[in-house]
Amino acid sequence: MTLITYVTRIHFADGVLEEALWSEIKANDKKRPLLVVNSDELDEQLAERFFAGLPVRTSVEMFSDVPSFPTEDAVQRLAKTYQANNCDVVIALGHSNVIDLAKAARIAMVHDQPLSVFSHAEGGSRRIGTNLPDLFAVPSISGFGAAVSAHTSVLMNAGERQLLMCRKLIPTMTICDPTLTLGATDKMTASAGADAIARCVEAYLSRGYNPPADGIALDGLSRAVHHLHKVLKSDNLESRRELMAASLNGSLALQKGLGATNAINTALETVSRRALDPGALSRLILPAVLRFNAEAAKEKYQPLRKMFAIKPKETLADGLQAFLGDLPLPQSLSEMGLDIDQITAAAPLAAHDLASVTNPRLVQSNDLFSIMESVR
Repeated sequence: MTLITYVTRIHFADGVLEEALWSEIKANDKKRPLLVVNSDELDEQLAERFFAGLPVRTSVEMFSDVPSFPTEDAVQRLAKTYQANNCDVVIALGHSNVIDLAKAARIAMVHDQPLSVFSHAEGGSRRIGTNLPDLFAVPSISGFGAAVSAHTSVLMNAGERQLLMCRKLIPTMTICDPTLTLGATDKMTASAGADAIARCVEAYLSRGYNPPADGIALDGLSRAVHHLHKVLKSDNLESRRELMAASLNGSLALQKGLGATNAINTALETVSRRALDPGALSRLILPAVLRFNAEAAKEKYQPLRKMFAIKPKETLADGLQAFLGDLPLPQSLSEMGLDIDQITAAAPLAAHDLASVTNPRLVQSNDLFSIMESVR
């Protein structure tokens, strides 16, 4: 087993789920875990593995009523479940929505104030105390957007979306077990790969000076480029491991910042008021963003061109679009159920998103609208 300590503790190895669960629960003297999981993700085999990893005399409570996007109501229900059952650790297993919900609920578990008090826009990060319950994250193939990040968003009862961002929200420990991704559908695999590529590319190109993050991003991108199409042709553990490593790298590298692709994804999800496939969005949006950023980031494009084996007369954007073109994902925003009114509403939101601030080229609302319109 390999233990990585960067941002948080990360157990990464084939079949490590049981060993990591047992060692972390035992070492931290936990007795009453609260398992947060989508009921349709916890099949018989995964349940057997999960419970096999728990020490003797560990009593588990389960919360499975997880919405597709974290809501204020679900946060409060999860917090009450934790408190009513005297739980002492939260284990979030599955997609990003599961882990993000658990992150936000940790605040409600120890604070009586409304969740809006802790929003990033209101300076609420400093109000989040240091006594949050431990969170163990076990991401599935589409869980890495939340597995090691310091933020989460919640759809409030009044309809607005609140960003919660603080290093205290980073999961205490994350378990990366590639065997958990075996058997994932082609669509889920393609989405995970496209999402990893977008995060690595945008983190690498983002403003700021962070050489470790740049190295992590380029390493993750290389793994995704070499193994995404391989695993779609053959569901083998080596390629699954490399794709999971790429997803992990993409999440670790975002400590440097992201760009317009992420800002657009967040804004479209906000205006549509539903969870959208981040990989499907990134597959459409990223090439258009690369065209927009080409002059501002041309020097940093060179390593990316080599990574994707771009021909001399071909642009990076066109080469990436061709690389992603045959993935089994939607071909347009319209196919994803997004209309012109939503695109229009999303543009100003994306312009004010933190990810737009670190985009390599200054980006405004009309630019973002044009990017979205080009793939509508």
